[in-house]
Amino acid sequence: MLKSKMPVLVGVAQSVYRETTAQQLNPIDMMAEAARAAGRDASLDNLNRVDTLYIVNCISRDLEAPAQDLSDTLGIRPSETGYTAIGATAPQWFVNRAAERILSGQSQWVLICGAEAFYTREKIQPMANVLDDYYRGDASSRRKRFVGDIRMPLTDIEVRYGLGWPAAIYALFENALRAHWNKTLADHCHELSSFCADMSTIASNNPFSWTRKAMSAEEIAEVTSENRMVVYPYTKSMCSNMSVNQAAAVLMSDLETAEECGIPKDKIVFLRGYGDAEDVFHVTERPHLWASPSLADAVEGALGQASISLDEVEYLDFYSCFPCAPRIAREMLGIKPDDPRPLTVTGGMPYFGGPGNNYALHAISSMVELLRRNPGAYGLVQALSWFISKHSVGLYSASPGDTGLTPHDPKKKAKRYPRVNVVDRASGKGVLETYSISYDRSARASGVIVIGRDEDGNRFLAKMRPEDDAVERMTIEEPIGKTGEIKYEDSTALNWFYL
Repeated sequence: MLKSKMPVLVGVAQSVYRETTAQQLNPIDMMAEAARAAGRDASLDNLNRVDTLYIVNCISRDLEAPAQDLSDTLGIRPSETGYTAIGATAPQWFVNRAAERILSGQSQWVLICGAEAFYTREKIQPMANVLDDYYRGDASSRRKRFVGDIRMPLTDIEVRYGLGWPAAIYALFENALRAHWNKTLADHCHELSSFCADMSTIASNNPFSWTRKAMSAEEIAEVTSENRMVVYPYTKSMCSNMSVNQAAAVLMSDLETAEECGIPKDKIVFLRGYGDAEDVFHVTERPHLWASPSLADAVEGALGQASISLDEVEYLDFYSCFPCAPRIAREMLGIKPDDPRPLTVTGGMPYFGGPGNNYALHAISSMVELLRRNPGAYGLVQALSWFISKHSVGLYSASPGDTGLTPHDPKKKAKRYPRVNVVDRASGKGVLETYSISYDRSARASGVIVIGRDEDGNRFLAKMRPEDDAVERMTIEEPIGKTGEIKYEDSTALNWFYL
């Protein structure tokens, strides 16, 4: 492939609105402001050249015709548009898709935008309702509105046991990761809170972060009225903060066109590699609940296009909705815990902010700024969707390299991973694999989910009653690996676990 046709990022912009507003900000207006700023960043007078417009799903407001509304606001007439369903791979997936269209000559100027406006005194639809509406919606209506993946992220069994709440499902991963590392609960708490404190420090130095105050590990771990336990072992300070007003935009073209338009060379950053991959899509069918093997496949695909190793990548940003996500990425890629490279360039979603599906567009924008200042370096951005179900990866550099960018073979079959059998009704002895304990605002345990294996090696889901004495012990001593009793209860149509 000719270097002149290499996809490049030429303009990026981010915005943050920290003041509480009486009425919700308009996400379309926020996107338009970011888009214009990205154009100015590229030294362009206007965005009239944009022929392709991609918009990341907005959760804080139901947007009926976002591409049309944003096009009208900006005064552009793109021939290709797309709006994703819920799924946080969207920003990087759009960059990857844009790159392929640029390489094939289908697109010349691509604008990617996203915004969330949650921080307001006006009552808006809560996240739980958005997810419920999505889960209840039918595939045909989603297919008409959205591009990309529209699958349901949960099986019927998973819905019945309450796995639709992201915090509860990521706590399952976190506790499984602790057991995999063979850490005590106390050591794990220290490691977890220290990891979060490091992210918080990075966020405190980022002008686009929602929270500019660095928090210590002790502050993050301590349970208080302001920092309640949300779901064991996550305090509020460890969870993605979606109550933000943030927007971002990225402008892409090809190198030849960018140079013809007079875009300064020090603004141009190259997409040197990209990859998309997915695990066993539904959580309870995965053999290991602390792992995501497809992440390594996506990263290896991106690195292979640039003919470099991960050791040569100076900057990393792994998706960080909950702290287990970037640490699972580190585990899957064989990065040692004492590796000096931080796993975020923004400060992570609990501290930088968690603007719905659009976080990775902020990560990409931040990465572009870093690489402009360090033109010999590489930066890698990884985004995920749903429950570490799939990944999109981009490898960036201000240097074009010697090989150009060759698109992936569309005929190459995606790697398939083994899955386990999940039984609906279980009884007898069972070994606990992982668990999550949710808490109400009065600090009382309100829900307990257990995942384990029965005597035949099948996976089962179960609940425990929050008032059970064993539940409190599960926050004091390691329950994973212990054997308990499973009983199916007709009156609730659920399995119950007794430890």
